[in-house]
Amino acid sequence: MKQSNRKIDSNTPGKLVSKTKPQRSIYWKQVLITTFTVYPLLMIIQWLLNSLSPMQNVPKELAVLIAVFAVASLMVFPVIPLTMKLLST
Repeated sequence: MKQSNRKIDSNTPGKLVSKTKPQRSIYWKQVLITTFTVYPLLMIIQWLLNSLSPMQNVPKELAVLIAVFAVASLMVFPVIPLTMKLLST
């Protein structure tokens, strides 16, 4: 019979606790994945914002804020989870 890596926590009766530590990605892999996903997104969003004629009259600081918000929004949901799944890290 296969032995489980779980034990019952004595502090909270009935709660199972895993003995194994959760796997974490290697730091340098996370840095490379983030760099290679943020840079293209930033370039694409910057190009899109510059090609929109109303955005050319917006102060540069506001345009950067909009670009950062767009990149952060895209990174949280579709980009990083998809990239991690594709690279199996």
